Amino acid sequence: MRDGYKYSESGIYVSPPATEQADYLTYIKQLPLNPSPEAFGLHDNAEITTAQNEIRNLLESILAIQPRATTGKGRSREEIITDIATGIEKRTPAQFDLEKIKKQYPTDYKESMNTVLVQEVIKYNILLQVMKTTLADVKKALKGEVVMSDELEQVSISLHDNLVNFNCFAMCSNSND
Repeated sequence: MRDGYKYSESGIYVSPPATEQADYLTYIKQLPLNPSPEAFGLHDNAEITTAQNEIRNLLESILAIQPRATTGKGRSREEIITDIATGIEKRTPAQFDLEKIKKQYPTDYKESMNTVLVQEVIKYNILLQVMKTTLADVKKALKGEVVMSDELEQVSISLHDNLVNFNCFAMCSNSND
């Protein structure tokens, strides 16, 4: 509690040399309205990350409140989602032949990258399988052939709004394990 003690590198946040309450209030009033990350002991990039998260949340909120139904002679929401899902299905590559890759790049102590390659191929094949299953299930749910679960609803919303929803992917991949 020494007078003039610096709490930050810039010297903005210090222990003011004051004896009266009015001196403290004067010091507090001169502080920035929006404190920088250094006020909390954070790196300057924390402000950038916070701003990006706020913008992402704002845009997601705007998309969340847009109408989900169409009027007039345009395509319905379900038709749009079905077309997008079909397009993604057509562009999705086939799974890698894991056995062929294991033969071509055998796991060996001296070749650690082969081990990494095999592990990544396994993960990628799981991703492709989840995509294939989920897209087919979304189309079936839109037709009423299967129940529209929360996970499938999130996928359909993400497809319609052209968003990448990592939480949705985690839900879908866990439900298909």
